[in-house]
Amino acid sequence: MTARALLGPTLAFAVITAASVAIAAGPPVVALTNRHFDHDRHAASSGAAGKPVACAGCHDDKPRAEHARCAGCHQFPSSCSAMQTRGVAGPARVCRTCHVPTRAACLPTDLPPLPTRASFTPAFAHAKHLSVGASIEQDCGVCHRAQVAAPPKQKPHVLCSGCHNPNGARPTMTECATCHVTPVTAGTGGADDDPFRIPGFDHRQHTSASKLTSCVSCHDTPAGDVPKPSMLGCQTRCHDGQKAFSATGTRCTTCHKSTAPAPPARRDLGFSHAEHAKHSVKIDDCASCHVLEGDGTLAAPLARKDHQPCASAGCHQTEFVARAPKICGICHETTAPWTRSTARAAARVGRAGGAGDEWFEIMNHAAHLAANKASCETCHGDKRTGAEPPRDHRACAGCHGRGQPPAMTDCKACHAATRPAALAVSAWSVAATFDHVRHAIDPRSRKPTACAECHTRVATAKDMTAVTPPRMADCDGCHDGKTVFKTTGFGCARCHGPKISPGSPPAAASLAAPAPVARGGR
Repeated sequence: MTARALLGPTLAFAVITAASVAIAAGPPVVALTNRHFDHDRHAASSGAAGKPVACAGCHDDKPRAEHARCAGCHQFPSSCSAMQTRGVAGPARVCRTCHVPTRAACLPTDLPPLPTRASFTPAFAHAKHLSVGASIEQDCGVCHRAQVAAPPKQKPHVLCSGCHNPNGARPTMTECATCHVTPVTAGTGGADDDPFRIPGFDHRQHTSASKLTSCVSCHDTPAGDVPKPSMLGCQTRCHDGQKAFSATGTRCTTCHKSTAPAPPARRDLGFSHAEHAKHSVKIDDCASCHVLEGDGTLAAPLARKDHQPCASAGCHQTEFVARAPKICGICHETTAPWTRSTARAAARVGRAGGAGDEWFEIMNHAAHLAANKASCETCHGDKRTGAEPPRDHRACAGCHGRGQPPAMTDCKACHAATRPAALAVSAWSVAATFDHVRHAIDPRSRKPTACAECHTRVATAKDMTAVTPPRMADCDGCHDGKTVFKTTGFGCARCHGPKISPGSPPAAASLAAPAPVARGGR
């Protein structure tokens, strides 16, 4: 049995050669881009007299027979037992660099893990090679032709050898360490550590669509020696919302697809209408930021507006191209453009300067209840059954989103910027203990209790300050000492005490059925 049969597909061991030899017939092997030859381990173990092995020991243009470059150290056995040979000369160490093992039992137990990244990365000085302003075809395309036109016909080292030869520019092709250096590790700001990179960018498509003829039209931002495109360049040249979708719009994940974790959003800022008014923002034009859904409910701010007007040139446009934006967290849970963000519209965000709420309701109950335009349950839900009330604008959309004036877009009809006068909370309030479900049936008529039986002032309330809590006199109709315990008796703590615990008798448990009146006026 041969090593090929033990390890799977066949390929001449040219992984460490610059000029590869022919691939033998057979199934596919490990893709060339996925092979990770450990140069560091070989340099330490293959040199003579304490010196690392020279690059030319493996990398040359001389044709070699299959496996010849590896056979000087590694043997290629024909049996499973020989393949299990341990130690640095073990054949499996070199075979599995290119071959996929199919019989794990034939591998030695001391195999080191394969490298997780390549040994070298090119250190190319663009500034020395590039004449700024040259056309794609004449300069950049000499090396990057695969991105702008067709793949090059010459291999990379052959392409370089036209200049870097013994009679030409330095370094020569034999001075490998000048160009090939240890890759930048993750976390140090290298290209592989940049979540804003756009892998898979189609240069040919963009070259054709943009009609730009110079690489430096986009690669204009120095990042070390490599001219790096900037998002601002994308926005000003093409992605302005007219020639192509806006770079500052809501289609971030069209280009940015990193799997890097999103940075935390700023939580110390909140939107303030008052602060924006100081900067000549027309906050009275609610529709510039707020739109309605089809059912009349209010959508999240800037929904379907492509971040306008915030992303306009006169406002926060620079924030949308910043790597550490401040304002995104006001509306979104995350601030990374490569992450689909969840809106924070329903959350209470602290206002800038601690201003708190900015808009207050000016509800006219009398107008809503007149002529049966609405019922208490329409806005508050049926509290007698414990039903959840509609929240926010959903409570209004059923009528005002379907033609009932005022329209949902008439914000000032319901909201005011001035805080209304607050009613003092009475020490006699029963809000903490009152249970609408327990009071759902009127013990006198055995019918559902009407809201107006207790909330007697709501029907005439034209503003929120007129909506006062029920008075003790409003309870006397039932709490008369005959139907249920008397309001002027000795059971005050049943209603006016602290909130009752779940296992305690309800404050108005006797409302479920008439109870006998105890002596002493209870």
